[in-house]
Amino acid sequence: MAQNSPSIFDLSMTETSHNLLLIDTDNRVSGDVRQKLVSVGYNVHIMTNDSEGLLYIRQHDPEVILISWNDNLMGLVKEIRTYVQNPIIILLKLDEVHNAVPLLAHGATDYALLAPGGEDLMLHVLGRHVHHTGIDRQVNQSSGSTANIEEKLKLLVSDQQAGFRLQRGMMPLSPATIGEVKLEHRIFPSLILSGDFIDYFPLSRDKILFYLADVSGHGASSAFVTILLRSMSRRLEQNFSSLNLSDTGSILNWMNNELLLCELEHHVTMFLAVIDLSTRQLMYSNAAHFPAAILSSQEYTCYLESGGRPLGLFKTVEYESTKVDLPEACTLILFSDGVFEIMPQDTLMGKEEQLLSLVKNGMKNVESLAGKLGMAEAVNLPDDIAVFTIDVG
Repeated sequence: MAQNSPSIFDLSMTETSHNLLLIDTDNRVSGDVRQKLVSVGYNVHIMTNDSEGLLYIRQHDPEVILISWNDNLMGLVKEIRTYVQNPIIILLKLDEVHNAVPLLAHGATDYALLAPGGEDLMLHVLGRHVHHTGIDRQVNQSSGSTANIEEKLKLLVSDQQAGFRLQRGMMPLSPATIGEVKLEHRIFPSLILSGDFIDYFPLSRDKILFYLADVSGHGASSAFVTILLRSMSRRLEQNFSSLNLSDTGSILNWMNNELLLCELEHHVTMFLAVIDLSTRQLMYSNAAHFPAAILSSQEYTCYLESGGRPLGLFKTVEYESTKVDLPEACTLILFSDGVFEIMPQDTLMGKEEQLLSLVKNGMKNVESLAGKLGMAEAVNLPDDIAVFTIDVG
């Protein structure tokens, strides 16, 4: 490209800089962010339209490609992937994070936030992928030496651990108290990252929403979907009144439609409920989540009725809402289906009976259940396991 081209700006041309392409069609990346990239040593080329960005990629093979969000981004990412496999990092604002999962599913490598104070996290994400690209090229040059392969494996584990810390940071505090309700959870991943996800938050002064979700599959690809679930949770929390969702069934219908729009290769099972403290009622809906939730009080312990279809698979599906009057003091206990994989009973019925028996015998908190079932000591778990308890005083 000519130096006087109106759509490209070379912010730094030092010989030691990493070659970085920024495609910013709508001028969303501030000058401060651009200068920050230059100040830490990146050789930044900026393109202001997609076609010139593609041409630059074919001619110069940048180490990393940054792209700010635009309406044609999905197609651009897919087209870039026909030319190169270099890291593609998407730059999103906070209210655009729900777009991350479909973009990752269609070829993007990672994403970073365009938000006040987000520059350091962006540099961390960028530096990680620049480092990987350099190692990839070293491996190619040295015909895949053992030392370089081991280094790549170490970096892969490091990336997974960084992803785990990010995923853990998306989870709500545990234990947490909202009004008269105490909520506690713990997740034991089969790999470093998990496809199990838990969230809870108040909808109003008297109503608390909570859910346990289980994304199909394992590892990073399932963990990406939990980012989308987190974004949906925030939209529910902030815009619930304007969404006109009258019950838990309509909430699941809304979530199902949102997941279908993303065209994911994964589906999600979910138990979702709302506690109304003013009426002492529990309203819940189930999207094929198993095992069923356990409700326990001094008077009785039982499974709540389950059923429904998974989220993200069917366009024409309706989810039922069920109401239950809550006893004076009670506990709800939820597990993901990975718990069955470590239980010794031979039959599914036997495993369900054992879980119910443990709760009946007073094991109603996360630590006692995890200890009795051997979750903390288990190694090489075949599936993610989540334990979630909700105490209503």
